[in-house]
Amino acid sequence: MKKMYRVVQGQKRRNDPEKKDWVRLGIAFSDSNGMRVKLNALPLPDENGEIWLNLFEDEPKSGGQQMQRSSQTEDAIPF
Repeated sequence: MKKMYRVVQGQKRRNDPEKKDWVRLGIAFSDSNGMRVKLNALPLPDENGEIWLNLFEDEPKSGGQQMQRSSQTEDAIPF
């Protein structure tokens, strides 16, 4: 089974440079061919011209998909 990761970049907030926002840029996964990365957006260089990306292990999707499937077969509102 492939191990999935979120590819994110920390970007300083304009109004509070002490804090960062994590911007999701794509996905990565490891398989028998090694590590593979797919970017949906290009990262921005920092003030030194460097680009740093972080990989965070992707959590499996919770019951959201299961709830969606069950709502297609039933007319009841699930709340």
